[in-house]
Amino acid sequence: MYLHEKIPMRLRRNSPQWVKEGYVRWILLMKKIKVNMYFWIDEDDIEEWFNTKNVFFILSIGRSGTQFLSDLLNKAPGALVVHEPFIEAIPHQEAFHNPREAEKYIQTFRKKEIYLRVHKFDIETYGEVNSFLRRHCNALKKAFPKAKLLHLVRDGRDVVRSMYSRETMKPGAYDTKRIYPKEDDPWRDEWPRMSRFEKLCWYWMIENKYLRECIGKTIQFEKVISDYNYFKKNVLKPLNLEIPREIWEETINKPKNITVRYKLPHWREWDQKKREAFERICGEEMKKCGYKLDW
Repeated sequence: MYLHEKIPMRLRRNSPQWVKEGYVRWILLMKKIKVNMYFWIDEDDIEEWFNTKNVFFILSIGRSGTQFLSDLLNKAPGALVVHEPFIEAIPHQEAFHNPREAEKYIQTFRKKEIYLRVHKFDIETYGEVNSFLRRHCNALKKAFPKAKLLHLVRDGRDVVRSMYSRETMKPGAYDTKRIYPKEDDPWRDEWPRMSRFEKLCWYWMIENKYLRECIGKTIQFEKVISDYNYFKKNVLKPLNLEIPREIWEETINKPKNITVRYKLPHWREWDQKKREAFERICGEEMKKCGYKLDW
């Protein structure tokens, strides 16, 4: 549990953005200081430990079922699977615009951070289901050459609807204020005129496009929670994990981190303007991720 989760939800939601950003920057700074304090830890020891473990990372954009999936996979024998061990919204934004920052973050901090946090546990597998590290995909592949990576995707219409009910892409939102189209992005010129809904559509599209191309192995959240055979073939087998059907069935009936109040109706009730905007921005990526645009 994050420290801030002990604070009542109402107070957390009403906190100014500068307070939220200051908090996550402070937490990250403290963790980096702690990692650097272990200056005597040899890099060879870290490498040796990782070489004896089954390591994986499942990456996605937020609101895609990451917490549910991490809780489910953590039930596999001999495995420690965590969901976003701390808030990394700032490193994500830095990595979005600069791959070298992503590599530096993983090589000089995150790899050692994982080792220090879990190396004393008697485990065979370490995994993370993490939306913050999605722009660290290539850096993870370089730092953990034997690790397995999966791209978790959820229907963009459900993700956009869920994000719209939060602060994502609102003016000044600390966790997305540095996310915008790069110079070679075809949407860059339109960005200042795009509505928040359209920006959320772009956000889903651009992040999933990046992950799909970087990882090359996409799994659909909807099928993970509806088809055990799909889950076994596309998740358990590649990750070398074992979870019986009865555990899967028990877990899918207890959803995690759901949106309680939506500010948008279900996408089947969207007006024509929103449907056209979604199709225009996300249509191609939806198809490449295996979804049909039926309304």
